[in-house]
Amino acid sequence: MLVESVNVGNAQTSQQSYPAPPPTGGVTAVVPPQAVPTDPVVHGGPPQGHGPLLAATSGAVAGLRPVQDLRMRRLMGVSAWALALASCGLLLGTIALLRMMAEVPAWFQPAFIGTGIFGLVLAIAAFLTVQFQRVPFLLLGASTVTLVIGIILLGQL
Repeated sequence: MLVESVNVGNAQTSQQSYPAPPPTGGVTAVVPPQAVPTDPVVHGGPPQGHGPLLAATSGAVAGLRPVQDLRMRRLMGVSAWALALASCGLLLGTIALLRMMAEVPAWFQPAFIGTGIFGLVLAIAAFLTVQFQRVPFLLLGASTVTLVIGIILLGQL
């Protein structure tokens, strides 16, 4: 591609040559496999020659692998589980509030409120870690356990 520029005041002309733009159809860049960096956490398997500690913990790190393509159904699954937890927690909290208006043991109120807040924090953390493979489901499972503990606490009255 040839570009001409004209300076009227000095009456000079200049010509500069720029490379032509790349073609737009059918051309793709091929990267040789040696040039692609491999990360053991993302691509699986422990790296060679890094010792037994990394080889032993590679399975535990598997839950921290980011999901390559985050799909809406994954987000909808986490949202549906959290909605079910929130609905049950709201119902359980309402029943507990009505029972707290009557006489309850001194240990019940801080134990029940602490369990509820901890379960809520776990559910929020599940949304923050939705890009990881197993972590949000582990957090929602732990939040479900706190809901069951709340039901057991409420049944102790």
